Amino acid sequence: MVRPPPSERALVAALGRYERLIEVGVGRRPGVARALADRGHEVVAIDVEVNDAAQDAAAGRQAPSGGTLRVVAADVTALAADDERAAQSALGIGASDETAGEAPDAPGGVDAVYARNLPAELQRATVALAERLGAACLFTTLGFEEPVVDVSRKSTESGTVVFVAR
Repeated sequence: MVRPPPSERALVAALGRYERLIEVGVGRRPGVARALADRGHEVVAIDVEVNDAAQDAAAGRQAPSGGTLRVVAADVTALAADDERAAQSALGIGASDETAGEAPDAPGGVDAVYARNLPAELQRATVALAERLGAACLFTTLGFEEPVVDVSRKSTESGTVVFVAR
């Protein structure tokens, strides 16, 4: 088994307290989403174009721990501009009639929106989506870029910095 890179491990550790998550820009790197699903979390991974690596990671994904991973073709910029109900519908998320009101801190049925290597041009939209859904927002950058949104920094033992925008 290949050991995930430090940045991936750091992000998984930082997201461990959240049950329902959205990954923005999953691309060809579904490792964080897969690791979270394997630990019992519900993850919806989005990207403008869903590629085979992400589809394969999600195919029939019902982790023994009860976690799930779904991949959805969606544009974070468009989702951030939608109202909460439209964004939930596009992602196939939201509280069901049976669970409505059980998680007042996460009205959108999502606890956190996160991204790995989030480029500056998508940071505002990602934070806006998290705000729209009442969720926390955490991300790492490409490394050479500084965040263009207000954040606090959380340094990890591996030297990876996880940015917390909400």
